[in-house]
Amino acid sequence: MRGICGNRVLKTVEAMRRPVILIVDDEDSVRAALDAALKDGYETVLANDAYEALEAVKTGSIDMVLMDVDLPGVSGLKALELIKEADSDIGVIMLSATGSAEQAVSALKKGAYDYMSKPFDNRDLLSTLQRFTDTLNLWSEVNYLKDELSSQASGEILSISPRMRRIFEIISKVSSTPTNVLITGESGTGKELVARAIHSFAERKNKPFVAFNCGAVPSELMESELFGHEKGAFTGAHARKIGKFEYADGGTVFLDEVSTLPMHLQIKLLRVLQEKSFERVGSNIPIKVDIRVIAASNVDLEKEVRKGTFRDDLYYRLKVVPIELPPLRERKEDIPLLIRHFLDKHCRKCGQRVVGITGEAIKALIGYSWPGNVRELENLMERLVVLSREGFEIGIEDLPHCIFETETEERYREEKDFKEALRMFERRYIIGVLTRTNWNRGEAARLMKIHRNTLFMKMKDLKIREPRG
Repeated sequence: MRGICGNRVLKTVEAMRRPVILIVDDEDSVRAALDAALKDGYETVLANDAYEALEAVKTGSIDMVLMDVDLPGVSGLKALELIKEADSDIGVIMLSATGSAEQAVSALKKGAYDYMSKPFDNRDLLSTLQRFTDTLNLWSEVNYLKDELSSQASGEILSISPRMRRIFEIISKVSSTPTNVLITGESGTGKELVARAIHSFAERKNKPFVAFNCGAVPSELMESELFGHEKGAFTGAHARKIGKFEYADGGTVFLDEVSTLPMHLQIKLLRVLQEKSFERVGSNIPIKVDIRVIAASNVDLEKEVRKGTFRDDLYYRLKVVPIELPPLRERKEDIPLLIRHFLDKHCRKCGQRVVGITGEAIKALIGYSWPGNVRELENLMERLVVLSREGFEIGIEDLPHCIFETETEERYREEKDFKEALRMFERRYIIGVLTRTNWNRGEAARLMKIHRNTLFMKMKDLKIREPRG
């Protein structure tokens, strides 16, 4: 249950920046002229013959090839076959001084992207190269979207935690049944990902997965959104509308924040669960549906039942198989895994090249309480990738100050070493004062009533550095 990324995605993302063109010609003057014509918009690699060309292609860094048909030794047409065997995605443009129609047809049949006769107008060449560059960019977008859809469909859930492994077992077992599932957990723990994973491993995986956030829709519109309405059912109902339940027939409906469902709709939902039927607003004709309902809540539904705001019969109908997701602070062994996953994901998404993240920074992130759970961690990693310097590691100085300022007293109680706990408190206190003074050391020292040199020594000892930018 993890996202998959293809090598071609990485290659085409690089191609979007500055494509690499291999120029293959046995004449020095031709190679030099093409190199000069293309160097402003492309990276160029030069080769004298087919053997050099094939070695260059095998490195995996070439996006396009400009190659003369009349090469010494192995002909250009034979070299074209070998290149396409090595990498079928490379665009090869054949160049010829003879302009033979038969030769052009043969080249195109063997997989050439285009065929041009010498001498040619540089504008025509650049136009042809731009068309293929646009194709590369389109490949990149398509592959990236496929990757994202694959991740969403399979449920991008990464964990080595024993508690999460138990949840994976439940997902595997419940997927093969039509049983209703209730997923509970704090906001940001991945409830929708679990729901998508259940759907993607079920027989109905090729049917719709319809997600509906009950807390995001006004109560007066919710009934129409869920069950649909007939034309003229109310003011503004100018045409029949198909609701979420009807649209999801054969598939899965995911009801997030189900605790916010109004009481009259709780009754209607109960009927859907019991009888697999409902009526559109403004109609008395029952509509039969075959759906699985997966509900989620970030509040304790048992308490809502006791308060009388949630029906007990609906609660037990939804809670056939309960899944409780632990907060991230209770599965800290997953944090390094998630950090590296999100780092890779957002480097690809943003086209950034970040070397990695230091062990010191990972340790600081493990120590944070993560009130926003996995969602907060992913958002932070995206922010760090966007603001990072190309080719550098993310260090502890890049982390926001809240990572150090919100450590709980419980964390200190868990520390067995008094000196280490004292250092942690001292570091958090100094960073807090420096933040308030916009990292003005003199002002910070004055507020702390210590000498400026003492502050400098403390910062050095505690490895406190002003964040970049």
